[in-house]
Amino acid sequence: MWWLVLRNRFETSSKVKKNKSENINEGLISHQAVVGGQIMRKQLFVGTLMLAALFGGFAGDVAAFVDLGLSGDGKTYVFGEYGKTDKKFQGYAEIYAVDIASNKFVDGGVFRTAPSVSTTSKSGKSVFEDLQGKASWYLKKYDLKQIPTKNLLYVCDEAKSPVSEIVFKDFDGSSPEKSVFYHVQLSNSVEGSGKNVRSSFFIKMEKKDEGGNVLSRSTIGSPDLKRNGVSGYKIDRIFSDEARRNLIFVVEKTVKDDSGTSIRYMVETVKL
Repeated sequence: MWWLVLRNRFETSSKVKKNKSENINEGLISHQAVVGGQIMRKQLFVGTLMLAALFGGFAGDVAAFVDLGLSGDGKTYVFGEYGKTDKKFQGYAEIYAVDIASNKFVDGGVFRTAPSVSTTSKSGKSVFEDLQGKASWYLKKYDLKQIPTKNLLYVCDEAKSPVSEIVFKDFDGSSPEKSVFYHVQLSNSVEGSGKNVRSSFFIKMEKKDEGGNVLSRSTIGSPDLKRNGVSGYKIDRIFSDEARRNLIFVVEKTVKDDSGTSIRYMVETVKL
């Protein structure tokens, strides 16, 4: 069992957290609210005028993240993303299989449909469904199960400034006499600007007792890997597997190119 606490530099917040998880080009925004470890969902159908008012200053596209699930043996996590490019409105889709222990893509576990003239008339969702069908021969061996909502530890609230620290209690490691918490922070390193920007990041995770003493420390990600065209990162959500032995961090990337500013996703994994 986990309990979530969100902290910024000056306050502690346990308010409702929401996450936009659908492609705005599809005209549907899906919000998830986490309250005391449970999720409430509501969907808002937004008209073209409202979208234009809300995202009028945003040139680019926002991918939709897809949780395809954990493998039956808990060793592999599979996710996808899809959308339509800005200006040319070409659909695209991607599927990735990640080995949780190594935090790397599984060999042969990456599938992509790049935006092209042939995908112009298709929605991002339909392109993704086509890709998922083509990859079904590979995916079926994993016996994938989507992450249950009870295992969701954190969802970014886009209406608020990103928190500088995410904290959740480890009830398995805690006892009536002492409490143990995980403290999570993401650090960016950015060089250049515009489409010439490049950046890296890493996630620092510390396990602390209630007195603030560090019991263990982990660095997640590749701080020395500079990604061209990426201007920033933030943790979009965190969840665990059923056994609570692995954590999966969904990281939102902000990408800069000739089309404008776009959003893509990646994941980082760690064994506890």
